[in-house]
Amino acid sequence: MNVTKLASEAVRSTRRYRTRALLMMLGVMVGISSLAVLTSIGEGTKRETMRRFKNMIGTFDTIILRPGAGRTRGMPNLVNVPPTLKFQDAEAIAADPQIKQVAEVQNAFDIDVKYRDRASTPAIFGVSPNWLALRSDRVAAGEFFTEEQNASLARVAVIGTEVKSALFPDEDPLGKTIRIADVPFQVIGLLESRGAGPSGGSLDDLILIPIRTSARRLFNRDFLTMLIAQVKDPDLSDAAVASVTTLLRNRHQLQAAQLDDFTITNPRAVMAQVTRAGSTLEKILTGVAILALLIGGIVIMSLMSISVAERRKEIGVRRSIGAARSDILAQFLFESALVALLGGLVGVLLGVAGIQAMARMQMLPPLLVWRPFAAAIGLSLAVGLLFGTYPALKAAQVDPVQALRS
Repeated sequence: MNVTKLASEAVRSTRRYRTRALLMMLGVMVGISSLAVLTSIGEGTKRETMRRFKNMIGTFDTIILRPGAGRTRGMPNLVNVPPTLKFQDAEAIAADPQIKQVAEVQNAFDIDVKYRDRASTPAIFGVSPNWLALRSDRVAAGEFFTEEQNASLARVAVIGTEVKSALFPDEDPLGKTIRIADVPFQVIGLLESRGAGPSGGSLDDLILIPIRTSARRLFNRDFLTMLIAQVKDPDLSDAAVASVTTLLRNRHQLQAAQLDDFTITNPRAVMAQVTRAGSTLEKILTGVAILALLIGGIVIMSLMSISVAERRKEIGVRRSIGAARSDILAQFLFESALVALLGGLVGVLLGVAGIQAMARMQMLPPLLVWRPFAAAIGLSLAVGLLFGTYPALKAAQVDPVQALRS
């Protein structure tokens, strides 16, 4: 029997037993749609997390140093960190042969910023002029402050888009004077919007000022809340962490039994942990979806076996007019494969709709990863053939004489 005849017989049988075919398709539909949705959502979440993480930290070739031995809760600032990380430490780290450059940071929150009758409380960051080279910030208008302005303690500021919306909703902020804790600063630049970080918090509600200005004219503090060191070779970041750790322990005169009075974070290692956790969860969810698909295959096998019992007379008639056992086997295999394939195609369509809905619910950009969809269609066909083999063999072994008598 040729393929065209098999397809015609399978379609005719599927139409004749619509309810049974729909029930067989249902299990495959659920499994395929679940597999497609969970795989695509997992991949989309992983990519969005990486994008937000990179958006927050800038580049992955850096290490981040904070004062305190990991005991500080929340975002470090001048109020909740010990004064153990000094400007001299930054200079010593910058001289390390494995370090390319270092950015110094002082930051504080809940500081009133005013412009005329408008007020806001953004995060205030005192940063070194090389900040843009190490982070993902970009200047949309105006300019960033220079080494000369930093050295001269210039009262200049670069603001984020949320600060502009709060203080300058209808006017150009460049050249205007704002008051940070009643200290006047001239706005010289506007940052591009960066959206949200990994935790969902805004990265645009901030003001950047020169680090020396913040230390001497605003915060009056001689210690740092953070250091960002760019390594020369990202593949040797672990060695750079070890080198900087030894350097700071020696500078802070810590004994062998004493804990570090600083914390070093390697963004590459953190991102690798996040990726591993996401991959583990994705594998678990994929396993659940495959289990649902296997249950759908068992449903196909059960209903096809019942179908064989109900269609014994049809099988007997076909055998009596010359159909071979191989023809009966091929027909029932083709029917189960067709039903499973149709279920897979409908499951893919449901999966696409499910991805759009889940992306809106999670506030993520919809990401259609076609690899799991293509695999799902192939898997549905394989399920139909695998679980249809037993009923097909059972149908092929029916005795035509006994079938006609029954």
